[in-house]
Amino acid sequence: MAVTIIGDAFIDIVVPIYGIKPGETYHRNMSISCGGTANVAVQVAKLDEEVGFMGKVGDDALGLYFRKNLRNNKVKDFTFVDKNHPTGLCVSLFYESGEQGMIANRGANDYLTRVETASYLKQVLKSKIVYFSGYSLVNNPETVTYTMKECRPNCEVWFNPGAPNIVESSTKSLVHELVDVLILNLAEAKSITQEDEISEIAAKLGQMAELSVVTLGKNGCVVSGTGEWTQLPI
Repeated sequence: MAVTIIGDAFIDIVVPIYGIKPGETYHRNMSISCGGTANVAVQVAKLDEEVGFMGKVGDDALGLYFRKNLRNNKVKDFTFVDKNHPTGLCVSLFYESGEQGMIANRGANDYLTRVETASYLKQVLKSKIVYFSGYSLVNNPETVTYTMKECRPNCEVWFNPGAPNIVESSTKSLVHELVDVLILNLAEAKSITQEDEISEIAAKLGQMAELSVVTLGKNGCVVSGTGEWTQLPI
């Protein structure tokens, strides 16, 4: 297997909320889709690469829908089912300005255990790349750190912080110790390096991981390694 994604399983509900007044009823086009870190697995599968996803869903209709979506997209299903907690749910609120807010219930995501991840380690360790997210690390640190350590000698460990506000000093230490490839946006890069200039950001990231990629939206990305960096267009 080329890639294993280990992280959050969410059902996303997108709701436009412009012009909403308390006590009134509105009819809007809403959408539902499978989200969380599993989106990365689906995109890898679309590149015709063999990929698996490990996470945890609830014993409910949303969990069944999530797992069916993995299979439909040719992603190997390494998910576990929690009988006591619901499938993670994220409601994305879209404002008329184009801004977005999110309300999430992590549900079963926070209950993935070391014993469960260990049960699939044989398959996972055959992967070239194992990808983790910061959201999972912050909310379930014991299981995620254990799994990263188990993967490190055999696979490339890729890590995406997920949001600038969850980057902590412990995250920096873990990245330096266990991560081969660091993928983050500009806000996350500024947070983890405490720098504002691209050159300084790239220099510090080069000391943390063998390879770092900072995404810049329409301006492409910055790729940095030890002692050098370059900016690439889209």
